[in-house]
Amino acid sequence: MSVTGVPDNPYPADIINLSLGGSGSCPSTYQNVINTLTTMGVLVVASAGNESGPVDAPANCSGVLAVAGLRNVGTKVGYSSLGPEVGVSAPAGNCVNLSGACLRSIDTTINFGLTTPGANGYTDETNPNLGTSFSAPIVSGVAALMRAVNSNLTPPQLIARMKSSASPFPPNSGNLPVCPKVDSMTESAPACRANAARAWSTR
Repeated sequence: MSVTGVPDNPYPADIINLSLGGSGSCPSTYQNVINTLTTMGVLVVASAGNESGPVDAPANCSGVLAVAGLRNVGTKVGYSSLGPEVGVSAPAGNCVNLSGACLRSIDTTINFGLTTPGANGYTDETNPNLGTSFSAPIVSGVAALMRAVNSNLTPPQLIARMKSSASPFPPNSGNLPVCPKVDSMTESAPACRANAARAWSTR
């Protein structure tokens, strides 16, 4: 999208990951931008939230692929928000112990520079990172694989194929949506686990 006084980007993103969110319904300003991006062929992927409640904005906006969080055994992690807006789920990390090192953290690398490269760092069990902010970029990466195979896939097609190729939650997962096999690209498989191998091979 053009910005006054800023040269156009010759390599615009066609998948945008938003590892952020706020409570409340989707603001009209958000929805207007998402509608424009979708028309331009850009897929928006967003974190569902970490409040164990309703899905955050912008993940609850129409046309966004909202991503919930999974614990290490493949079930929804307790803190992850969940609702009908969620398309698929992906690992978010969980500390199964009450003290000591976090046994199921999401290990990441980081650079602390703000405008230029700075010191490098990382997170691990003693300095853990958890949340759907890590689930969303995993799904964004799967969407990028799908676009690498078929660059003509539209955002609605990417979302539908991501859902249809998802894996069900493990048996006895508690009060979670049932994830049936979905044959139609227009049907919804609620919040099932993203399956990269099946998704990118779906033509």
